[in-house]
Amino acid sequence: MASYGFIVLILAGIFQGSFGLGMKNYKPFSWEAFWGLFSLVGAFIIPQAIMRVEVPNYMEYILDTPAKTVVLAMICGFIWGISALLFGKAIDSIGMSLTYGLNMGISASLGSFLSLFILGDLPKTKVLVTLIIGYIVMLLGVFVITKAGLLKDKESKANKDNESNPLFVRGIMLAMFAGLGSAAMNIGFTFANKSVDLAIQDGVKPINASLISWIIVLAGGVIPQVVYPIYLMIKNRTYKNYVQKGCHVAYGKLLVTSILWFLALDVYAKASILLGDLGPVVGWVAFNALSLIISNGWGLLTGEWKGFIIPKKLLLYGNLILVVSFIIVGLANSL
Repeated sequence: MASYGFIVLILAGIFQGSFGLGMKNYKPFSWEAFWGLFSLVGAFIIPQAIMRVEVPNYMEYILDTPAKTVVLAMICGFIWGISALLFGKAIDSIGMSLTYGLNMGISASLGSFLSLFILGDLPKTKVLVTLIIGYIVMLLGVFVITKAGLLKDKESKANKDNESNPLFVRGIMLAMFAGLGSAAMNIGFTFANKSVDLAIQDGVKPINASLISWIIVLAGGVIPQVVYPIYLMIKNRTYKNYVQKGCHVAYGKLLVTSILWFLALDVYAKASILLGDLGPVVGWVAFNALSLIISNGWGLLTGEWKGFIIPKKLLLYGNLILVVSFIIVGLANSL
């Protein structure tokens, strides 16, 4: 079953690594107009619609879960919601490749490592050691990718044909803090698995029940993701973007972005079940590594690294290291 889990995980990584394309150009929407509606559709409307099909009585299992557990999962979701706002701002500042590199690397390492302790029973020594080696290799890959981004910015400043990015340092910081918050998402997912267990005990198929965790986490996360953009739209009067000329194109991008984003989480949840007991640990590392590789591929295809030969080579080396970390983590799951 674990082998099928990794196949499903690859699909989740493709979705996660691709949704950021919709955030590169969403005119005539302002950032807040795009992000507020994207969050409402992707983190609330679509999850609720799918959940009512897969597990119609899902609220029964959530209500039967200890209140403390649900609240902790929602708090983790709220923290993630704030970090998601930072993620969106970081893409605007430093581009897709570098934002994903910093965000996913920190998120994968911290989120999976803390989830390992939340699960309670630590794996046997050789599994734990292999996982730690995988984490270290992944962090090395993230370091190399970050180095590539820093070198790219340095070359940009030295090249008269390219305009340096005054928001670069700010973007780096936003992406790093976003990574810390994104780790909270997987921690919340691990807490919320209590509701999933109740559904499975009641006869619900594990593959369907897995989505319940996200319903709880996203309930906390959608609050800051919608409230803050609404505040900005009122302040800047950018709510008018929704009826501006050409807005139909932005609506289309927004819908596709929302679907890809949530499919990534939904498919990851199913892969986590198929991977077994260490699914939230092993799966989260591999999920983030894969999505980072995919996003960097898109970054190359869309010209983010055009003209930067040495930084581009470093980026490719960093991705190769991430592939190695993915293999090591996969081996840990099979020991």
